[in-house]
Amino acid sequence: MVLLTRVLNALFLTASRLFLIAWIGGAALFVISSIAEQRNPEFDSMTKDRLATIRFPLYYAFGAVCLCIATVSIGLTIVTTQKGRRKKLVAGFLFCLLSTVVAGYDYVSVYLPLQKAITPPGQVRGPDFVLLHQESALVNEIHISIAFLAAILISWPDSKSRETS
Repeated sequence: MVLLTRVLNALFLTASRLFLIAWIGGAALFVISSIAEQRNPEFDSMTKDRLATIRFPLYYAFGAVCLCIATVSIGLTIVTTQKGRRKKLVAGFLFCLLSTVVAGYDYVSVYLPLQKAITPPGQVRGPDFVLLHQESALVNEIHISIAFLAAILISWPDSKSRETS
């Protein structure tokens, strides 16, 4: 039973690390490619709006899957970890959960109104669009940074494991 618990613990911890890093890397790649598209003079306003309505739902879906799997995996890692070694995992879990909640807020309160502002594609963007876009950028920076902190916490070796190495 102890061996099974240790194997499951390693699998859960690995999954949580992989899904957090997949989300952080995926979000960074998404932002880089989105900026390149928006700055490309070959795309008119209608094309840029259409690309945004195609890409962003996938961005949020990928983020939701990665963050939810990472959060559940960290929770399962905590359950399968000895009681004296759980502090940084609990902190990582709370950061991951907070990042997930902030991402959900961004989707519901910022992205959905933004999508309405560019549907149908090519229409004139009002001042609400600019404010929502700025809020989205800020909220995304915050939740990605929180996810990054969670990844650091759950990846940092604890002092007990360094002492036994």
